[in-house]
Amino acid sequence: MRSTQFDDQFPFHEEPEEYGGRNEPDTLCETIKCLGFAQNNQVKLYGKVFDLVSDPVIVGENVVFVDALEQSSGKVMRVRIPPTIVQMARIKRRTT
Repeated sequence: MRSTQFDDQFPFHEEPEEYGGRNEPDTLCETIKCLGFAQNNQVKLYGKVFDLVSDPVIVGENVVFVDALEQSSGKVMRVRIPPTIVQMARIKRRTT
């Protein structure tokens, strides 16, 4: 393989620190589920009570959604898990 001016700064085999690899979304979702955001659980978010009808889905770096049934209206909606919860899950995942 040909050497370039960027080889010393960005070796191909290393990944950025923020991105833990291809298994990160799965393990992050598993950690978020362990925090109570799993299918068939009930949570209170944004002042409303929701019955979760799906497991968490990662959409972006700190954007995680879950499908939920709002108890007061009976509507199913996609609810964003608060970024502080996602951050807490990332920290917990690193320490275990």
